[in-house]
Amino acid sequence: MKQLLILVILFSLFSCGDNNSTPIKGTAAGMADGTSLILEELGPNNKRIPLDTAIVNAGKFTFTKAITEGTGLLILSEATATSQLLLVKDEQPLTLTLYKDSLSSSLVTGSIENELFNNYRKTAMQTNKKRQQLIQEMQKAQRETDGIKVNIIRDQIAAMDTQFITDKKAVVEKNTDKMVSVIALSDLINEKVLKIEESEAYYNSLSEDIQNSTVGESVENYIAQLKSQRIASSLASIGNKAPEFTAKTPEGKDLSLSETLGKYTIIDFWASWCRPCRMENPNVVNVYNQYHDKGLNIISVSLDRPDQKERWLQAIEKDKMDWYHVSNLQFWQDPIPRSYGVRAIPATFLLDENGVIIAKDLRGPALGAKMKELLGEI
Repeated sequence: MKQLLILVILFSLFSCGDNNSTPIKGTAAGMADGTSLILEELGPNNKRIPLDTAIVNAGKFTFTKAITEGTGLLILSEATATSQLLLVKDEQPLTLTLYKDSLSSSLVTGSIENELFNNYRKTAMQTNKKRQQLIQEMQKAQRETDGIKVNIIRDQIAAMDTQFITDKKAVVEKNTDKMVSVIALSDLINEKVLKIEESEAYYNSLSEDIQNSTVGESVENYIAQLKSQRIASSLASIGNKAPEFTAKTPEGKDLSLSETLGKYTIIDFWASWCRPCRMENPNVVNVYNQYHDKGLNIISVSLDRPDQKERWLQAIEKDKMDWYHVSNLQFWQDPIPRSYGVRAIPATFLLDENGVIIAKDLRGPALGAKMKELLGEI
């Protein structure tokens, strides 16, 4: 499962500025008079902080309230529209040409930082559109069993992906004192094309102001999390003793891993909202029913959200998961999956009677085959 921790960075735009009265004005093509335009600042934890409202009059608008000092991202939106325009807090006056049907495609002038990011964003959008077109062409060729064309298009996509990496690295290297660099770095991290050491080296090359910005801190925290996950994954590797943990059962009682150990024990990381998990559950139920009497135990650790206890309990009952269950109801902030280096679910760890990890991520027929090997025929 791809659960990203810096969701806004891909389309974010930042700049350093210390003028708290920068004017933002422009034209609103196709917008009716009286339309409300909302300006917000993206605060910590992606919280939107209201700044100002402008009313379209005769196709024009102006935001008049002072903008707070410092580095940050501004979000311009229209109440009835689904798209939004992201702007830099900048000491330079901004002139916007807004498009009613696509705010994100609007024109921004007057700020080098904004124009730099707009070019970056548009290039990325064009590249992504071309990539999607190639994928559709390849799928068509596959349906037509045209192997030669499939290979040609696959090579084109691979070349495009390689160029993606090269271009983003160049943006980071050439703009270390501009926020577009850390945005490009976040793209590279999100696409998982950098080793942790590379990500850290690029981050360390950025100017102090960029590192201390909101988005810079997000990238730093994400890199630190990746390093922590790698350490945890190493500790929770085959041959090592499984990290101990204690969490609440559906009844609200504390239950530790050591209390659940059988001759063999599966630690099953899942969630009620995880479709692949729910699809795998019937297989796990079948294996459990076959081998529980011969010594197989299961403890499922749910990554459900804080407000989803009922959904968690309903999923347990519906999927007939008649074994041990615990959850801190902390979603991906739960310390248990973090201690195991789990970054996607479903994830499983098979332990022996001493709590030593002997296998990982067994699913489908492989899980049944492993239990048959360990516990014999039914």
